[in-house]
Amino acid sequence: MIKTTTILLTLTYSLFAHDMWIDDSFRLFYGHIDKKSSHGDEKEITKDGMLQNSCLKDGKIFEVTNEMQKNECDALFVLLPKAYYTKTPYGTLSKPKDSVKMPLKSFQSVESIKRVYSDKGDKLFKNGLELTLINKLSEIEKGDKARLFVSFNGKPQKGVTLAYGDRVVGASDEEGHINVRIRELGLQNIKASFTLKGDGVKCDEIIHSTTLNIEIKR
Repeated sequence: MIKTTTILLTLTYSLFAHDMWIDDSFRLFYGHIDKKSSHGDEKEITKDGMLQNSCLKDGKIFEVTNEMQKNECDALFVLLPKAYYTKTPYGTLSKPKDSVKMPLKSFQSVESIKRVYSDKGDKLFKNGLELTLINKLSEIEKGDKARLFVSFNGKPQKGVTLAYGDRVVGASDEEGHINVRIRELGLQNIKASFTLKGDGVKCDEIIHSTTLNIEIKR
């Protein structure tokens, strides 16, 4: 059973530590989307750093095999490789708990990102934690609410905390729904996260996080 976190402050680090976004050239970046918060350490995640890169087109989902396919996608969904992190007295290591000496606390990170390009980008990819835009992208303007559906492996998930910009904006309801008011023009970065209990051997917790990108032009 999914263990949802009710104290918002405990999610702040996982939600705000970094951003991921897919730019207009279909390239995936990791760092700070807001240049005012940038430390100059933004980096591009290439195909070698992706576990899965899927395209939704005309209601069908398929794995992207070449760059040209991205040009016609209604939505893109990228899943990153799972990663382990373990805190020790001598620092945090990118290793599972059972591979280090004197582990204090460990977690596994599972990250994904989706960018919606058209009104037909509302089909679920059904792969882990996912944010799906319910209302039509073409009809959303600055000041409107983006209506979102939060799911885990395709099923509604309640109690998942969302962040937009630099603040936590709430949690999904019983049916997995939540509204987010759009405050700015341009590429939006909406994030969600929740925690599962780990096996206690390789990690204590499994932190699932996902990002939704939509571009608002007016």
